[in-house]
Amino acid sequence: MDKELVPLLRVFCAVVEAGSLSAAADRLDVQPPAVSKSLARLEKLLGKRLFNRTTRAIEITEVGRYVYAEGLKQLLALEVLLENVGTFDQAPSGTLTITASANIGEYLIAPSLADFTRQYPQLAVDLLFSNTLQRLPSQSIDVAIRSSQALEDSTLTSRKLFEVNRVVVASPAYLARAGTPQEPEDIAQHACLNFRHRELYDQWGYIRHDVRHNVHHNAQHELATRTTASANSYAALKTLCLTGMGVARLFEYQVKQELERGELVALAPHVDWGRQAIHAVYHGKLADSPKIQAFLTHFCAPDKH
Repeated sequence: MDKELVPLLRVFCAVVEAGSLSAAADRLDVQPPAVSKSLARLEKLLGKRLFNRTTRAIEITEVGRYVYAEGLKQLLALEVLLENVGTFDQAPSGTLTITASANIGEYLIAPSLADFTRQYPQLAVDLLFSNTLQRLPSQSIDVAIRSSQALEDSTLTSRKLFEVNRVVVASPAYLARAGTPQEPEDIAQHACLNFRHRELYDQWGYIRHDVRHNVHHNAQHELATRTTASANSYAALKTLCLTGMGVARLFEYQVKQELERGELVALAPHVDWGRQAIHAVYHGKLADSPKIQAFLTHFCAPDKH
């Protein structure tokens, strides 16, 4: 292998993932001309054009897509090899880059990182919180935290970390004005605040566990709600709920403090409003990486959430 190939592949993959020469230069902390020079050198070594260039954009070629897919696999394998050799019989070290949505990252990941870094003091953490799904595999991301285990690439692996419960809530001011629903069916008559992402989630699933009468019904029910307002942000829905605009179905971790302070009231607590599994997604070749294993061990612990 040409000794230049590995660093040139790193630059090439950064350009593909960033989408432009300037964005890749920012990621690599170099000047754009250096990125352009590296791409030209790689194309010369391979004897193939990897990008079609215009004055405004670059578009990856079919050969470029192949080089990216296969080159990224080799880069990740090399990183794992170097990391495993360097940390053989040692504690995890280096930098662990984690991506997650702002909601999951801020509520579920960030609060547990202090304990994690105290346990592994040689390991630094880089958090990338974005509501835009980050493409994997990527040479710049170690672990993606997602509410879905769907994998966009056969080289990826998914592992369930934990589950989070849903809860239906409203503010005392709203309940004083509109009345307090006792059963799920009653909520259908109330103003509801629903989440929207590509589609409107106005059907609320639930299972009735009536602890008041020691009755358990395992059948799944669907509640058709009346949408007064919708948002693509759970934080916005919580704010609308706190201002007395209506009833919202949120995750328990999002409103735990507000419930404890009495700013929100849980409705129909005898009903199971469902739960959502949170998964860690990472490249299969990184499965034995000490820092990946450290992360999975820490966040899979049953007492973390």
